[in-house]
Amino acid sequence: MSGSNTAVTAQIRVELLTVGEDGDGDGIAVQSSWVHDAKDPLAVHIDFLLPFGRRQRWSFARTLLAEGLDAPAGEGDVLFHPDADAAHVRMLLRGTDGAAVFRTRSGDLRAFLRRTYARVPQGAEQCGEALDRWLLGVLDRA
Repeated sequence: MSGSNTAVTAQIRVELLTVGEDGDGDGIAVQSSWVHDAKDPLAVHIDFLLPFGRRQRWSFARTLLAEGLDAPAGEGDVLFHPDADAAHVRMLLRGTDGAAVFRTRSGDLRAFLRRTYARVPQGAEQCGEALDRWLLGVLDRA
């Protein structure tokens, strides 16, 4: 684990899938940093390192990642789908500028997920205290 003492992070190799003229897909390696912070226990964040040092962040529910490792999961902007070989999972990300399909090893994601559960067990995501603090801050400004 690295980063803050409440965060679990992992550098996971993903491939951006492209389709050639013959219909076969090729993969382009992309650096990605996966983050789960106990201060935001319901979410997982992925930072993709793009050309020229730019980063793109995507966020989604930790439960979506867990479900998507074993069966198709998600709707809308983020979808997961395990490959037939069960060794890989595909992730579809849709934004206003288009969509991208990534593939990565499911074992790497399972290891990351296990580490997040060691930090914040499944079902123990307590958000009430943080919500109360946020609400008090909003009401104090009103």
